[in-house]
Amino acid sequence: MKQLLLSVGLFLSFGTIAQTIIYQENFESGNSFTLNSADLGASTVYNTWLVNNTYAGGSGTFVCMGFPFSFTVPNTPSQPAGITGNPSSNYMHISAQAAISSGITCASYIPSDGTCVTDESNFTKMTTPISTVGYTSVTIDFWWMCAGSSTAYGELYYSLDGGSTWILKQSNFNNVTNWTQVAITDAAWDNVASLMFAYRFVNTTASTAADPSLSIDEIVVTGMSASNSITTDLVSTTGWCEGDTANLTVDFTATGSYNAGNVFSAEISDNAGAFTAPIVIGTLSSTTSGSQSISATVPGTLSVGTGYRVRVVASDPVTTGTDNGSDLSVYALPTVSQSSLLDVCVNGGAVNLVSGSPSGGTYSGVGVSGGMFDPSVAGLGTHSIDYTITSGNGCSNTATETITVLDAPTVTFAALNDVCTADAAFALSGGSPAGGTYAGTGVTGGMFDPSVAGVGTHTITYSYTDGNGCDGTATQTITVDNCASLLSLEESSLVIYPNPVKESFTIKSDDKLQEVSLVDASGRVIKTYAPSSTYSVNGLAPGVYSVVIYLENNSVRSSLVIE
Repeated sequence: MKQLLLSVGLFLSFGTIAQTIIYQENFESGNSFTLNSADLGASTVYNTWLVNNTYAGGSGTFVCMGFPFSFTVPNTPSQPAGITGNPSSNYMHISAQAAISSGITCASYIPSDGTCVTDESNFTKMTTPISTVGYTSVTIDFWWMCAGSSTAYGELYYSLDGGSTWILKQSNFNNVTNWTQVAITDAAWDNVASLMFAYRFVNTTASTAADPSLSIDEIVVTGMSASNSITTDLVSTTGWCEGDTANLTVDFTATGSYNAGNVFSAEISDNAGAFTAPIVIGTLSSTTSGSQSISATVPGTLSVGTGYRVRVVASDPVTTGTDNGSDLSVYALPTVSQSSLLDVCVNGGAVNLVSGSPSGGTYSGVGVSGGMFDPSVAGLGTHSIDYTITSGNGCSNTATETITVLDAPTVTFAALNDVCTADAAFALSGGSPAGGTYAGTGVTGGMFDPSVAGVGTHTITYSYTDGNGCDGTATQTITVDNCASLLSLEESSLVIYPNPVKESFTIKSDDKLQEVSLVDASGRVIKTYAPSSTYSVNGLAPGVYSVVIYLENNSVRSSLVIE
């Protein structure tokens, strides 16, 4: 039965180098070979592989072209003392199908004659690959015999890729009629992860043939294992943050001898300390023993955990070192979020940022200072606001939201004319866009009352709010005069007629006129006339207006109704 000795070997000699059994098969309890596989075009029409402990021959009949031919199979030679279970233990051998049909299952074969029996090969291989990692001078040792002929012989094959490709190691196992032991070594078998052996019986056309056929027993694969060791020391860095790469210096001490081309590799385990699928984080090409260091980089793809370990392994000979002896940690990033930020107006003033969670973090971005966002500094457009939290392990995480700075509306306000304290209150106008509000001394509900404002120059503000909630303002000044030199019509010798008027009016005066102005209810001068016999009002809206007549020494003011 096949035996794999992984950590404890059977030592065949003493010293720093030991011969270790890697695999053995004596067919006494089970069978680790796959008999009669189709590799290399093998088949089982005329001969086949068997495993049994039959050594007795006998007589039988073989039919060819409709005619029976008698044959006799001799007894298979007994086994010597070097074989387990001798003299007649289980063994793997070729038997002729015609002999099996006649009840004879010892070692025999029917040769190819090109007529009744055509050329054929029979293949048997190890079912499961073996690993020779860590071993040199790998040797296969087995007992065999095969009389056969120059055209009927055995072959030894091996595979380094799990049986996908077979390589012939030795041929012409024939002309031996008693059990013989052979040991074969090949450097290609050293330190490989997947090694398989196989036997093929080749039967091509021949004029002569002899039993026994190819027989195999007591297969043993051994290797030389050096007594090397590696001790991995503590690493200075004991933890880093999730997603970060970590630079480590891995110190180790190697003992023993290492071959040319050897590479020391620093490996990191999973977060439970298992090296089932380790990740190589650094290498050092070296054949020397003693204290050495590997510069290693841990990738940022490791999951969060507190049980990571680091070890150093060698490639030639394969040597697995101890781990660093203490746990390493990948710390989780803090959970951080930020709720959506409302749009702000460029002239709306700085706003306090409070959207991040949990509290205690810091905000950053264009226009951000001291936890405040100033839209006038950031400017129009959409800006990213980062909120960062740092945990007690020094790990930081950031949530990002955007904030949009909207433009303020463009607001204008037309100039206002001077008014007298005696003038009636009038509706303010001239603010644009329409729909805003007026404010200032003497202003109530959009009306300006000169008598309330009093004599002097006053500031009137027009404010407008657009659909985004952004405000804009414009200002103008208005001067209120007591108009002491302004006479009423009754105090003068002037006459204005007709009043009300539809098309034009006339001013009759004994004094010389300088200028005539027509003022609307809001105090704006809407038309100025040079002295004339008549003054047209065509195109003016109906309503109550004021006519101001400028004389050489004073002025006269009167109401005029346009129909």
